[in-house]
Amino acid sequence: MVLGIICAVNGRINCVLNLVFAVPLVLYAYYFSDFNPHPPLNETIYLTVTWLMSAVVILIFYADSLSKIRAFFVLGLLTILFQLLKANSLYDALFYYKPFVTNPLFIYLILSSVLYLLRINYSRIIRFQEEQINASKDRVTKVLQESGYSIAQLKSERDEAGNIIHFTVEKVNNAFEANFKINLYEVQDQKADYIFDLIFKHKFDLNKFILNQKRSKEFHAINHERWFNIHVLQPDYNQFFIIFEDISKVKNKIAELEESRRRYKVLLEAIPDIFFVIDKDGTYEDFVIKESDLFKLEDANIIGSTIFDVGFPDNMAEKIYSCIQQSIKTDSIESIEYQMNTPNGTFLFEMRLAKLNNHSVISVARDITKRKTAEFKLEKALIKAEESDRLKSAFLANLSHEIKTPMNVITNFTRMLAEADLEPDEKMEITDAISQNAKQLMNMIDNTIHLSKIETQTVILDHKFCNINSILRNIYNKYLIIIPDSKPIKLNLKIDVPNKEFGFETDPAILSEVLSLLVDNAIKYTLKGNITIEYEMVRNEWIKFTVSDTGIGIPQDEFKNIFRRFYRVINEINESTSGSGLGLPIIQHYVALLGGELEFKSEEGNGSSFWFALPFKGGKGFLSVVK
Repeated sequence: MVLGIICAVNGRINCVLNLVFAVPLVLYAYYFSDFNPHPPLNETIYLTVTWLMSAVVILIFYADSLSKIRAFFVLGLLTILFQLLKANSLYDALFYYKPFVTNPLFIYLILSSVLYLLRINYSRIIRFQEEQINASKDRVTKVLQESGYSIAQLKSERDEAGNIIHFTVEKVNNAFEANFKINLYEVQDQKADYIFDLIFKHKFDLNKFILNQKRSKEFHAINHERWFNIHVLQPDYNQFFIIFEDISKVKNKIAELEESRRRYKVLLEAIPDIFFVIDKDGTYEDFVIKESDLFKLEDANIIGSTIFDVGFPDNMAEKIYSCIQQSIKTDSIESIEYQMNTPNGTFLFEMRLAKLNNHSVISVARDITKRKTAEFKLEKALIKAEESDRLKSAFLANLSHEIKTPMNVITNFTRMLAEADLEPDEKMEITDAISQNAKQLMNMIDNTIHLSKIETQTVILDHKFCNINSILRNIYNKYLIIIPDSKPIKLNLKIDVPNKEFGFETDPAILSEVLSLLVDNAIKYTLKGNITIEYEMVRNEWIKFTVSDTGIGIPQDEFKNIFRRFYRVINEINESTSGSGLGLPIIQHYVALLGGELEFKSEEGNGSSFWFALPFKGGKGFLSVVK
C-alpha cells in the first residue's frame, strides 16, 4: 500500500496499475493464508470482494487497455473461488447460497460486468470523440495550409517534470515557404530554434513567444524589413502553431500617420494658441490644443459641453456668451481677458472671438500669463528702481552735508587745539570729538568704496588661512577704546576654542570688515548694556559668528527693509546721527561671498543679534571627537 501511495504521489500511473495485480496476493496473506492468524474465511469473503472491486474500479478508470481489466477480472474470480474452496463453501456458493443476491461470486460478477460494460461504452465514446477531433484537426490543418498567414506547426519534447526541452518543426504551410524562401523538406523534423535562427538571423526568441501569456506579440524581422504579429495556438499538450501575421503595410501606414501627426504637432506647438469652435448657444463643437503639462483634455470632456459647464465663473460665462452673440450678429472680433485655475496653478488668457458662420464662432485663446507676469514684474521693478533712485538721490544730496559736517568739526576743533589757554579736560574733550568725527568720516568713505566695488563686481576674495582668535581680539581691542564714555556699554568677547593656532581658510580682510561693521552698528544702536562678540563650532563643519547687543532693537515691521540700500529705520538715534544706510546691505553681500548667509533676530527695546555661519575649510587647532 505504501508503495502504491508513493507511485501515485509521483504521478507514475503504470506503477499503480501494476501494483493492483498484487491485491490477490495481499488478500491471501491477510485473510486466508495458514501462516497468518485471521478470522474465519466465511467472515472475510466480503472484505475480499470489496478490495477486489476497488482494484477493478481503479483499472476501469486508469487501465490503458481492456485486456488488463479482463486479466484482473479472472484473477479476482479465481481468488474468490479459492477462498470459498478453502472454506469448504464452494459447492454451497454455487448451488445453495440464499439469498442468492448476497452470493459473493454473484456480487463480484455483476459489479465487474457492469463496470466493464461502462468502460467499453466509455471507450467507444472516446474513440468517436477522437475521430471527430482528428477530423477537425484535418480540417484545421487544411485551412492553415491554405491560409495567407505564414504558419509553422511545432512539436514539443518534455522532460519527466513536464518542462519543454526543445521544439521540432513538423510542417509549415505554403505561405511560410513563400514568405521566408524555405521549403518544407528543409525544415521538417528540424529543431525549431535552428530554423528560426536561420530565417531571422538570430533575432527571434522562440521561447519568449511560446511562453508569452498574451499569445500575441509584435516582432520586427530586420533582415526581412517586415513586421509580424506573432500568434501562438496550442491545440494539444505538445503541439503548437506559430502564426506570422504580416503587418508591415499597417505599420508603415501607422508610421506615415505618426510622421504626419508629428509635423502637425510641431506646427501646432509653434502656435501658442488654443482653438475652439463654439456654437451660438455656447456649446463646444470642436477644439485643437497643443499637448502640454498645462492641460490634459479629452474630446469627451469638451465636445458637447457648454461655456457654463467647463469652469468659467458665472459672470465670465455670461460675458463670453454675450460676445458670441455680438460677434455673430455684427461680424466683429471680440476680445476678453480672463484667468483660469488649473491643477498647475492659475493662468491668464486672452480670448478672441470671430464669426465662423451664422451658427458658430471660432475662439482663439492665448496664454498671456508670462506676458502679464513680465508686465507685473517690470512694473514692480520700476517702482523698486524709482524708490532706489529716490533713496540714492537722497543719499547723494546728503553726502555733501554728511562729509562737510565732520570735516568742519575736525577743522575747527584742530584750530582750537592750537590755543595755549585750553585746560587739559577741554583738550581731551576736543580730541575725542575730532576722533569721533574722523571715524564717522572714514566709515562713510569706506562704505562708499565698498558699495562701489559691489556694484561694479570688483570684489576679489583672497582665501588663506587666518587666525580667528587674533582677528576677534583685534576687533575687540579696536572698539573697546573708542566706545564713548557717555555710553555705559560693556564689550564682551567669547572664545569657543582657546587654542592660539585655531583658524580656517577664508578671506580675513572681508571677515574682519563684516565683524567690524556689525560691532560698529551694535555700538551705534546700544545706549547701555552689553555687546558680545563670539563664535562657536557647529559639528566641526561650520563656524558660526555672532554679534549681539542689548540696544534699541528693530521694529518687526522694518525687518523687510533693513537690508535695502540707503534705507534707514526711523528712530531717535538715526534722526540725531548721520549715516548712509549701507552697513547691513554691505555686510549681507560680503557674507554671501564668503559662503554664508546673514541672519538675525531682534525685538524692539530688547536688542538684536546678527549671526552667520561659514564653511570650516582647512581648519587647524581644534579638537574633533572620533566615535
